[in-house]
Amino acid sequence: MTRRLLPCMNGWLAALPDARDPDLRAYSGGVLIWMGILMYATRLGARRQITPWLGANERVRRRLSVLSEEEVGGVPHGDTLDDFLATLDPAQTQKIVRQMARALLESRRLEEFRLLDRYYLLAGDMSGHLYLGERASAFTQGCLTQKTLEGHTLYYRPACEAKLITRNGMALSFGSEFVENPAGFDPEGGIPQDSELPAAQRLFAGVKEAFPGFPFCLLLDSRYCNETTFALCQEYDWRFIITLKEGSIPSVWKEFQTLRAQTPQNRLVMTGPDQIEYRFAWVNDIAYGARTLNVLECCWTDTDGDHRFVWVTDIPIHADNCDALAHEGGRQRWKIENNGFRAQKHEGFEMEHAYAMRLLAAKNFYLILQIAHMLCQLFECYWHGKKAVKKAFGSLHNLGRFLLESLRRDALLDPHAMRAFLDQPVQIRLNSP
Repeated sequence: MTRRLLPCMNGWLAALPDARDPDLRAYSGGVLIWMGILMYATRLGARRQITPWLGANERVRRRLSVLSEEEVGGVPHGDTLDDFLATLDPAQTQKIVRQMARALLESRRLEEFRLLDRYYLLAGDMSGHLYLGERASAFTQGCLTQKTLEGHTLYYRPACEAKLITRNGMALSFGSEFVENPAGFDPEGGIPQDSELPAAQRLFAGVKEAFPGFPFCLLLDSRYCNETTFALCQEYDWRFIITLKEGSIPSVWKEFQTLRAQTPQNRLVMTGPDQIEYRFAWVNDIAYGARTLNVLECCWTDTDGDHRFVWVTDIPIHADNCDALAHEGGRQRWKIENNGFRAQKHEGFEMEHAYAMRLLAAKNFYLILQIAHMLCQLFECYWHGKKAVKKAFGSLHNLGRFLLESLRRDALLDPHAMRAFLDQPVQIRLNSP
């Protein structure tokens, strides 16, 4: 699958800089990155599990050679991987993530998931990466801090993510930005710590630089409902759909409530494929400073009770697009939480586990997790979606275990027949339900 969708993968890995002594390298950087990918894909949960499950296994060595397109002499130890990642600039690993994402865009694999047949949906949010408690050490330098009621200092490392969202459930990393304080930061010095919104500004700037010319629509929660975000989207020529709450922009909220009652023509009631009746209301061109904003409301009632969502957007709203803006746009934002962060924390990837105690290595492990999660999602889609995977393997976690056993044991298929199959051209579509 990787060869079909990402044929340049090993070339990208081979281009990674390697600061290690050439005379002491037993494995290339590309082989070690593949080892990290396999650790996450097989849901081992920790690098110390690499050796007992995959080490000293001739079958694993052969499969690693095929994956990396290099002849490797054995299976790398988890500490060898850690030592390499401690010397690697995370920007280089981030580059691999973005090369993968760009390859999918340029090969037009993701066009089916565009909003209004134009905009790729890009959700942004922050999630906890490492919670270190009270363990003050060199590793906690740069960490965000929080004081408990008892006066203890807690250390933690969040990360801000931009993920491309698709209707069939994928949340593909397009960029990561670590939320951290600069070197020498004094939490008692009166200067505010780094936080989500400044990190998001850096993140989106990196995405714009890496993907110039691609039409994105940002899906964001109410914390981003401000002039800074609106101006950024205008500068980048991006669209936005942002959750609007009463306290987000009070003047816009109040104006929407007033004009909503005065524009009965801006209403639509329609029954969705789930046989639920959805009620839409919208108002365009609400003044906010030097710009105007459009507000869309979607309400419905189901077995869980009454629901109401309100979004602010710069896309003009009308009867022909309000349903798409709500269901294929605004309501898709939650997938960065469930299909992104939740999956990486609770489906065997163990995102919050401390895979390393050196800062560069810890960041690189996080980015390799994004690579592995992207590949796993593409495989799930190739397998006709999560439901089909769960039906075949019992759970997504079990899929990792089946992959682990397939690496450790002899293949049931003739390797020459498999090679001939892999060399055949085929079109892989990612628009499965």
